[in-house]
Amino acid sequence: MTTPLEPSKEFGMLTDRSVQLSLQEIAEDLGASDPIQTPLDASEAQALIEALLRAGGRSPEAVAAALEGVHDHAAARRLLAELSHDAETAQLTAAVLADPPADEQMSVEHAVASAVLLGALVSWLQTKIDIEIKRTEGKSEFRFRVTKQAASASLLRDLARLVSRILSGPPE
Repeated sequence: MTTPLEPSKEFGMLTDRSVQLSLQEIAEDLGASDPIQTPLDASEAQALIEALLRAGGRSPEAVAAALEGVHDHAAARRLLAELSHDAETAQLTAAVLADPPADEQMSVEHAVASAVLLGALVSWLQTKIDIEIKRTEGKSEFRFRVTKQAASASLLRDLARLVSRILSGPPE
């Protein structure tokens, strides 16, 4: 998780739509092993990301700034760059990018681009930590357990920092 977050030059050749379609395919391929622990929609996925950022010690201002990036095409490119450098997702990402999905293969409207970004981000996070979603009376609670890597007291902070940088870009 120490890779640079700026998209590599090969992503510059992809259109925003190709980036979105690639993220959608990667998220589907990563899939969640337990559909009950998958966010129901973009709103719940955004709430999950917000909860992770808070659990990782991000300030309310930093959380708000990061979540503004959910609608940014540059955030999708930064996530794709992270996926391509991450040991657990690099091979899958390379395979998808070797033959990016064509428009007729998948459908992503501009209005749901943020949902695709959130879905891919949550799918990637599920390769790093266990995420438990508990739904009660229309409210969702999220619990994050560090069991998928060597447990480090700072892993949630590191993930929160990385997610913030993916969504809002590197600090100026």
